[in-house]
Amino acid sequence: MGQRIILVVFLFLTLILSGQHQYVTNKGHESLEKAIYVSHEIIEGRTAFFERQAEEKPLMFQKTKVLIGELNRLSNNVKSFIDTIQKEVNTERVVYDLLQENHYKKLLFTPQGKLTKRAKKLKVKLDSLYNFSLRVNVHKLSQLENFTKEHFKTDNEYYDFEEQKLSFFDHLFYDKTNYGIMMSMYYLILDVQTFQLLYYGTVMSY
Repeated sequence: MGQRIILVVFLFLTLILSGQHQYVTNKGHESLEKAIYVSHEIIEGRTAFFERQAEEKPLMFQKTKVLIGELNRLSNNVKSFIDTIQKEVNTERVVYDLLQENHYKKLLFTPQGKLTKRAKKLKVKLDSLYNFSLRVNVHKLSQLENFTKEHFKTDNEYYDFEEQKLSFFDHLFYDKTNYGIMMSMYYLILDVQTFQLLYYGTVMSY
């Protein structure tokens, strides 16, 4: 079962890497919505499994159950925050180009290019998830460390094709069109879910 989870994670990572910032059609969000739904179902199933194990073998699994509970809480904080924004903006309005230009951008960036209050709240939630990932990675596994550093470490520095320095959020939302930011939001949810699945896979391998 652990190998199956790792396979699913690999497929999600492939989707993320191949699709990032390449929104060829306005149907790309549908594939991401399906991937998010499937990964959510897997996470729910794995969580229920560890809860049963903790009840049957508390000495062996109680600590793992607590860590998973906190990981899921912090992950859900990020996902719920994004879901709230997505529902407010409304996916159909984005897809059918019914929003004013830069509507999404204005939710996250000020006219001076700084983070808005909403974006700062998202940053706090990502920082909390990243800091917890350091604590939960007790075996110092490079796949977990590298993944969280790349996707959740908000003080990372990035560079564009012209070698201009980018902040984490400018990198994450490199395409600042309404559709581009919406897609990046979906990818961020997938990043969070992928980390959850990666962690489940490592726990089940021990």
